[in-house]
Amino acid sequence: MKIAIYSRKSKFTGKGESIENQVVLCREYIQRNIPDAKDSDILVYEDEGFSAKNLDRPQFRMMMQSARKQPFDYIVVYRLDRISRNVGDFATLIEELNGMNTAFICIKEQFDTSTPMGRAMMNIAAVFAQLERETIAERVRDNLVLLARTGRWLGGVTPLGFVGEKTAVTDAEGKSRSAYKLSVVDDEMSRVRTIYAKFLEFQSLTKVATWCIQNNIKTREGSEFRMRTVRDILTNPVYCAADEAAFDYFTKLGSDVCFEREKADGKHGLMPFHRTEQNGKKQLRLPPEEWIISLGKHKPIIPSEEWIKAQEIISGNAGKSFYRPVRNQVSVFSGLVRCANCGSIMRPRINSNARREADGSQTFYYMCELKERSRLKNCQMCNVNGNVLDKLLCDEIMNFNKPSSNVGKQLDSILRQIEKKTGGNREQTEELTKQLSEKKRMIANLMKTLAMNEPTSTLFEYTKNEVERLDSEIKNTENELAKLSYISEQDDKRSEHVDMLVRSLGEFRERFAELSVVDKRDFMRKIIDRIEWDGVNAHIFLRRTAG
Repeated sequence: MKIAIYSRKSKFTGKGESIENQVVLCREYIQRNIPDAKDSDILVYEDEGFSAKNLDRPQFRMMMQSARKQPFDYIVVYRLDRISRNVGDFATLIEELNGMNTAFICIKEQFDTSTPMGRAMMNIAAVFAQLERETIAERVRDNLVLLARTGRWLGGVTPLGFVGEKTAVTDAEGKSRSAYKLSVVDDEMSRVRTIYAKFLEFQSLTKVATWCIQNNIKTREGSEFRMRTVRDILTNPVYCAADEAAFDYFTKLGSDVCFEREKADGKHGLMPFHRTEQNGKKQLRLPPEEWIISLGKHKPIIPSEEWIKAQEIISGNAGKSFYRPVRNQVSVFSGLVRCANCGSIMRPRINSNARREADGSQTFYYMCELKERSRLKNCQMCNVNGNVLDKLLCDEIMNFNKPSSNVGKQLDSILRQIEKKTGGNREQTEELTKQLSEKKRMIANLMKTLAMNEPTSTLFEYTKNEVERLDSEIKNTENELAKLSYISEQDDKRSEHVDMLVRSLGEFRERFAELSVVDKRDFMRKIIDRIEWDGVNAHIFLRRTAG
């Protein structure tokens, strides 16, 4: 028998119908109603942080993949909407499960698709579930629009140049409530204005990021500006003046502009809402037609014509790049090669004008990220031919068992260190064990002395104190022995890891030619911590966990 329990919760909380509670209730149902089922027959799939609007959830996909290979006898859920609130998705799912002869059981609504009545009732419930979802979504958006009309800051990380300032507002019932509005932070906002000015001058996100690095202009957190960070600032409507041009721009984009054109007098900034959506643990950018644009309480920062011009430039620049990230799966050591000069990652880059290799493959280079972003100002590390370096590194790793191999020397060094440490621990353990035995013997003799003396005598008191002292020392010695035992176990595991690595390297070498670049890269990342390029040589450093 094969049974799946599926549970889902749209938010990462421990309240209400938690993942754990759903699973417990489903297990109890199985015990009561499927008596032949064993615990070993049950597989649990849990998705937390995902909505029911579609079936695109990691654990749900995994469950269905497993079902297609070997169908479940039952799939059990706590409530119908844990699976989906979309009627179309639900109907398709039930049809597929029926084709597998898999019964779908919902314990809350008491539906069981193994019966005709159960299937009919479940389809009716699915219709109502979808209606509920759509009603909730509509209600949430209506509430968001109402909040947007207030121009208040609703919380979260404030954009660069602003801080959330607490204020008091009076609601429709005359009650005083706390709210937040955006206030300008002059130092930060000067950076924002500079970024807009430089972008309109350079018309390049990369050049702006480079200029910031070269001129030591940092983010709020003190980090260097990256292209993505610059883009986020340039595309955020919060900096744009709320005038008629901005009103017309967002109206044409299809955004929900929730203020009248007459109020677009340019005296306030815009307040954007619903620009992102949580999908699991990821935040997805929503298209402009999903945005809600309101009139903010803050003063305008960037004139609308400049802000709109920036959007046009960004849109026109999409896809332009001389050096492109390698996306054709040719780089085996992507993410592992570091610049020995500054410590930055050396990213694989393809020069669109470069020649091809003899085998027809595209030539690519490993380029220091800081060098690229600072345009040689902060680092001058020379590029290295990625095709050549990958081959040399692969050859080095595949020849690990040769005496001259750097990888082999590292493995031998790790083993020698483990053996030396193990020998020292062994000697220390033997010494402490002897001490422990001697102290226990001394306590035994002292206990005999205690038995031969009156409790009120001076000798009795002295002997009693000695017993207590030795007992304390015994406990300390036992703790030291426990620590040494744990260290020895870890060393044994390290030694086993090295042996396993050596065997894996041997097997990897035999299959190397038939492996894809992705497989090679996955294996290399398991055993290599980093590779340092010093301009002449590449130095391989194995992971500590590998040895």
